[in-house]
Amino acid sequence: MARFERKHMFTTIGRTEGDIRFSEDQFLSPLHAKLSWEDGRLDVRDLGSRNGTWVFLEAPYRLTDGDLILIGSQILRFRRLGYPGPHTAEADATKRMGSMTPSADIASLTQLRTDGSSRDIIQLSPGRDVHIGRERGDWIFPYDPSMSAQHATVRSEDADFVLVDDHSRNGVAIAARGAMPLQHGSRFMVGDKLLRVELPGGQGAAGGGEEGPTPA
Repeated sequence: MARFERKHMFTTIGRTEGDIRFSEDQFLSPLHAKLSWEDGRLDVRDLGSRNGTWVFLEAPYRLTDGDLILIGSQILRFRRLGYPGPHTAEADATKRMGSMTPSADIASLTQLRTDGSSRDIIQLSPGRDVHIGRERGDWIFPYDPSMSAQHATVRSEDADFVLVDDHSRNGVAIAARGAMPLQHGSRFMVGDKLLRVELPGGQGAAGGGEEGPTPA
């Protein structure tokens, strides 16, 4: 366990540059992320790093198009598909056959490989919750020891989808896009370093462990 005190309004983190450096972390970009303390609020911002800056959920999170999600060691991308329009009528009025589905697919989650290419995809539709876990759920990853047996739920709320951590051991994180607010006890990950925010007496200090998530 290492501890880093905030000394300025801005604190940068990186492998070879920044106020806080982890030179041995090969997943960390040279200059990776920035913490900003302004107007009584602490924010974290990714600085265009290769592997992103991940903020762990403390409450249900409403997904937006393009969000990247970290569940266990799986990186998933959320995409909005929109409601499908009506099919154009065939010239001879023959009805088209197709697979029976519970309702219209309006979004998807895609599992990403390390090179960014797609592997598996699950479709999301209104009125259907999707449970994700190592042993139980609609989408199962039995080969991921860092994922809890039932880890997270993507909950359908009308035409929106809300990501919920199902009391997992290692949490659920969202890749920071723009400034993301942090509060006392918030956790975020840069490279393979898991950092926890402490705000004693209104003064910000980030404390970090040297290890990433532990196996579930």
